[in-house]
Amino acid sequence: MMQAAAAQLAHFYQVPIYCSGGMTDSKLPDAQAGYEKMATFLLAAMAGANYIHHAMGMVTNMSAASLEQAVVDDEIVGMAMRVLRGVEVTENSIALEAIRRVGPGGHYLMDPHTMKSMRSEFFYPPMADRQNRASWEEAGKKDTRVRAVAWAEKLLQTHQPFELPAEVNAAIRTKFNILS
Repeated sequence: MMQAAAAQLAHFYQVPIYCSGGMTDSKLPDAQAGYEKMATFLLAAMAGANYIHHAMGMVTNMSAASLEQAVVDDEIVGMAMRVLRGVEVTENSIALEAIRRVGPGGHYLMDPHTMKSMRSEFFYPPMADRQNRASWEEAGKKDTRVRAVAWAEKLLQTHQPFELPAEVNAAIRTKFNILS
């Protein structure tokens, strides 16, 4: 809450703010880490922090880093970012035409407006499990931490870092007298 208060003070004084978020005392990626990280990310973000640090992958009150926690944190940040986007209220989002089409007692699930809008309105965490219980059990009952370890291993094996465009690299090296 102090980070949120600091962000609010910074906005009052019209200065940028660098806040902590994603903090946890948990020793490993578990439920405690999840709820502590979501609370601290979301409070700092909703209070308007310009930059949130001490976040990705950190556990044990910043004493250790965890690749699987970084994977989970990426999803927590995605959810927080979706919250910050808020609810758009426009003629299109109110969907009066869809309401007229569907009518009382109908449902909107298969309406063209729903089909067109639903993917942009939700954040779908790529690692989260969305199966029904029977399918989850049949697939091995993998919890979040097990899925996060597999996701981190996949990223380590397949990630291809991007390179700076040659002209940008050259401009930076020239500006700061860095040898190639």
